[in-house]
Amino acid sequence: MRRSHRGKFVALAALLATAGGLVWWNQRPKPIGNDEQAERVLVVPAANWRYKPYLEKWGFVAQEGRLKTMVDELHEKLPEAKEDGPAAVLKLADWAGFAFVAFEDPAALDFGGLDIEGGVPTFEKHHRFAVVSAGDYAFPHKLTVNAEPSKFMNGPELDLLSALFAQEPLASTLRDDPKNGPDIIVLRTKVQEGIDAIDAIKAAEATVAKIADKARALLVDKEQADPKPTLVGGVQESVHPIALADGGILLLTRKANFSSSTGFNADLELDRTEQFFYIPAGADPVEGRVPCTGLLGGSLEVSGRVLLVRNSPQGDALLLHDGGRSRLFKLGSGGCNFSELGEITVPIPRGDNPGEPHASGRVARVYDDNGESAVSLVKPGDQVASDLVRTSKLSLSLPVWLDDQVLVGTGRDTIADGTGAYRQALFFYAADRPDTALRIDAQNFDAADGLASVAWVPPGPQGARLLVQAWSSGGGERLFRVDAPAPAAKLFADAVSAADKTPTSAEVRDGMEPRIIPIDTRDWTFTPILNEFETYDAAVSPDGRLVAFSSDSEIHVVLLAGGPVRTLTRNELQDHTPMFTADSKTVLFRTRFPIEKTNWTLSTARTVPAGE
Repeated sequence: MRRSHRGKFVALAALLATAGGLVWWNQRPKPIGNDEQAERVLVVPAANWRYKPYLEKWGFVAQEGRLKTMVDELHEKLPEAKEDGPAAVLKLADWAGFAFVAFEDPAALDFGGLDIEGGVPTFEKHHRFAVVSAGDYAFPHKLTVNAEPSKFMNGPELDLLSALFAQEPLASTLRDDPKNGPDIIVLRTKVQEGIDAIDAIKAAEATVAKIADKARALLVDKEQADPKPTLVGGVQESVHPIALADGGILLLTRKANFSSSTGFNADLELDRTEQFFYIPAGADPVEGRVPCTGLLGGSLEVSGRVLLVRNSPQGDALLLHDGGRSRLFKLGSGGCNFSELGEITVPIPRGDNPGEPHASGRVARVYDDNGESAVSLVKPGDQVASDLVRTSKLSLSLPVWLDDQVLVGTGRDTIADGTGAYRQALFFYAADRPDTALRIDAQNFDAADGLASVAWVPPGPQGARLLVQAWSSGGGERLFRVDAPAPAAKLFADAVSAADKTPTSAEVRDGMEPRIIPIDTRDWTFTPILNEFETYDAAVSPDGRLVAFSSDSEIHVVLLAGGPVRTLTRNELQDHTPMFTADSKTVLFRTRFPIEKTNWTLSTARTVPAGE
């Protein structure tokens, strides 16, 4: 018996006046060795992880060692000791004056034979630590486990701290109780850094909750449009939406993992796994979300920094490019039922666009380097891409598919004309007619100086249609509807046939240069439908009635026939990339919004009725 306990033994003996009480006391397990102090902790790690520096930073006095090392030390210090396992460590802690022993991975240990208050609990998966009281704080032992880790501030050292502060008297230091005695006040002073760490976890939870609330307010409450857009994605995930040909919506999502080192500021990291979800046509955009197991089983482990996603305007083909690997998918029937057409093994330079996919199983690509520009087609299994045109006299952009054979894109001459300007034009390509292209000069667009982009439009009554963004130095940007006099394949064949009959000097080929045929546009119409807006991401509804576009970070619609513009969003966020659902009744788009207390922005998905 140690000297420091004689006083309490005498006092207790006086209280235990009955013989039975004295027998109980004499048979009671007694503390040994040094005085226990609540800030003294012995740690038994399960792996090569050092917890001592953390505990000392938080004001504790700590030692750590593996289980076998602790048991061997007990038998060295107290040769008469017979205990083994956790019981041996607890006796060593008692002898050395440690009030608590923290066992990592308690589910792997045998606590049988210990007198634990309430019995040994069932350890849950998240119980990384069990803390057991020792010495004066035992008899019986109290066993506490860590709370479920915070999603936003976590780590094994914090699990240890959580399990420790569930023990008395450490738990008392967390309570602002006027009945706390001087010993608790002194203890609180010693472990104040640990208390601050516990408080920081709570603050982190509150901070992230506040971040989520403010993001939701930006996306919902502060939206001034009527009707307000409906939020499809969450505020704690990055969402890439795609309107599918079957009427549903595909969501590619990456969870945003928030963290906080202080509890006041926050950071986030996007999950490495891309999850695929599907919202059936007509389903609630939130409650109706289901896993899209028809696409790679429902998820993809992203190896690159960003997963590049390209989809056909019709929503029936999808290209996923990750870490230099491109995979092509075609949508079938039955709800998010994708079939993988194969991997595109022909590489692209880092940072290049992986291409424009088509449900026929081909992908259009553009190449522009070392003085040459090329538009090519590639499909799964190809060893090399098949050039449609390759030229040193033109700089070509990525084309869009008009049908399963004909594509169209913008381009310009690489040599300036007499005025120092570069002539710009539309170029048509046909998969079955390589080394030939049709050309429509920008002058057809009310003498425009250049052409910025081209978008697919459903065929009209007479034939193919396009949506072209043109610009001029004096008149700004304008959006044109282009109506061809025949379907795309026929107009291509007719133009080639006419050129074969009446060749012109413009068709004379120079060495290996492709054949460029000017189109006779007398039967074509070029109708300006939008003059006053700087437009981006223009998309046409499947029924060919409406055009959606982004301008000034808002989403707008206008009739393809022309008319007044209707603004569908009114907020201080960045709305972009609109597209129509298959029934043409809803506009689906992305919204980029800031994450408070971080330097991050995330993109989510929203929908809004397209209107009449």
